[in-house]
Amino acid sequence: MRLHLLGIPHTVTTKDFAHCAFTQKVYKFSRMMVPLGYEVIHYGVEGSDSGASEDVVVMGQEEHQRLLGHPYNHDKTAFYGNDAQADSEVYRQWNLYARDELKARVEPGDCILLPFGHAHAPAIRDLPNLKAGASAVESGIGYFDTLLPWRIYESEAVRHGCMAKEGRVGVHSSSQRLEFVVPNSYDVDEWPEGPGGEAVVFLGRLTEGKGLPLILELARLRPDVPFVLAGQGDLAQFGDIPSNVEYVGPLNEERAAYLGNARAIIAPSHYIEPFCGTVVEAALCGTPAITSSFGAFTETVAQDRTGFRCQTMRQYLDAIDAVAALNRKDVRARARRLYGLRSVGRAYDVAFRVIQERTKAGAFPTMGWNS
Repeated sequence: MRLHLLGIPHTVTTKDFAHCAFTQKVYKFSRMMVPLGYEVIHYGVEGSDSGASEDVVVMGQEEHQRLLGHPYNHDKTAFYGNDAQADSEVYRQWNLYARDELKARVEPGDCILLPFGHAHAPAIRDLPNLKAGASAVESGIGYFDTLLPWRIYESEAVRHGCMAKEGRVGVHSSSQRLEFVVPNSYDVDEWPEGPGGEAVVFLGRLTEGKGLPLILELARLRPDVPFVLAGQGDLAQFGDIPSNVEYVGPLNEERAAYLGNARAIIAPSHYIEPFCGTVVEAALCGTPAITSSFGAFTETVAQDRTGFRCQTMRQYLDAIDAVAALNRKDVRARARRLYGLRSVGRAYDVAFRVIQERTKAGAFPTMGWNS
């Protein structure tokens, strides 16, 4: 089966864009599926390192940076997500180029993968190849505004959230829909076991939605515990910072060492996390998690075994000490079993086999796009 994988229009598919979870999903996808016998054709910006069977350059780096309006080495505290504007010039032009390439390359039985949903819609809308025996799938849904009836979610939490938002029942034997849940994948060799340490660490965007005010309040209440924060954003927006809080900026190559030398990772997100990959990255290093009690954390954090899901301030405070009793080797073993490339690749393989069967049977749904 040939898979046509669209890159993320506002980034380049390389490890340099480690702060964009969707880009890293694309970066790892071919490395996971090509060894399983899939031919993966990646569509992206010049200089991509996709690991695909074939790289189709849809835009040169000079044009890409010009349309973005800044070079790739712009202020690392700025969110890459600020460039994720589906109506921007870079997105419009990227999708036009990608559409031309797809029209020339996609054959009956092929599957086009949309890892960014509506942002990729112009590349395939009314594409004649989809009426001639090819299919299209949203291939890693970590958002709640979905596009196509054939979907692969990154967690049950985001799947259920989409069902509730759309006010519909789940898929069943006579459904035109196809829905799968496949978690994000990791090359486990890139996440060695760490010894742990004293600090409670945070890794992510420095926003209120990620729970930064709660983390700072915990630091005030536990001045004996060091807290270390990493990620894109401006910590100054939260006012006075306790003296036991250290900000180390955005991290890339240093992520494994940072997480492996921590007492725990903390992720008290206020919104429904579709996945929150940093918690899994920490677990792969043996580091337990302290998180909020809903969203994908109900899947990625095994309560009292690999971390603690909390609601009250008292629970968060207790968890800071309780994580010391958790077995770091067990934390790591569970993460390696669930989120390694081989395990996740097999789950994608199951999904694509079903998709292939439906496509061969001419059962690709004729239902319209979600709006």
